[in-house]
Amino acid sequence: MLELMSEHHVIYVPGLGDAKMHGQALVVKLWRLFGMRGHVVPMWWATGKALEPKLKRLLDKVDELVAAGHEVSLVGSSAGASAVLLAFAQRHSHISGVVCICGKIQHPETINPMYFKVNPAFKTALEELQDVLPTLAPAVRYRIMSIHPLRDDQVPPADTIIRGAREKTIWTSGHVFSIAVALTLFAPSIMRFLKRQTIELHREPETAL
Repeated sequence: MLELMSEHHVIYVPGLGDAKMHGQALVVKLWRLFGMRGHVVPMWWATGKALEPKLKRLLDKVDELVAAGHEVSLVGSSAGASAVLLAFAQRHSHISGVVCICGKIQHPETINPMYFKVNPAFKTALEELQDVLPTLAPAVRYRIMSIHPLRDDQVPPADTIIRGAREKTIWTSGHVFSIAVALTLFAPSIMRFLKRQTIELHREPETAL
């Protein structure tokens, strides 16, 4: 098995409430317990209208870590899932894997228009995502895990599905509570998944004899 010596960094992108992350930044720091260095890159969804500069900050962080020789993975919750998936589409050759937690990915038309009025960049992200996801190769989509609870009135589990990605159901109910459980109790499972994707990304193809 390939041994990876570089440090693995995981960038976390929160959802629409990123002005008040309620301890999420602390939880991400605790991922060091699982051998991963966590970073928080909020989109500041409610600040400004354009998606491009928000996504550029995320891509710049990815490029900075890659240039320093680190392994990089992404985790996004709720609206943050759209951002990490768009970033992954642009940098999938350098990003090991992606985990979406209760991510609003499908059916943007079902969202209350008031959310888009306050967070216009989120609307743009979802619209772009509908065009980008089908272009990802099956092997790339297989490096994505989408986590959802049994029940979520804000983001129905059906809206988190990505064809060709890994799906994981956690036995919880509710949007905010399920995100909290995934980030804490299921953190070991998330980190194991991302480490496996790193090994697969760097595995050399077998040479025919």
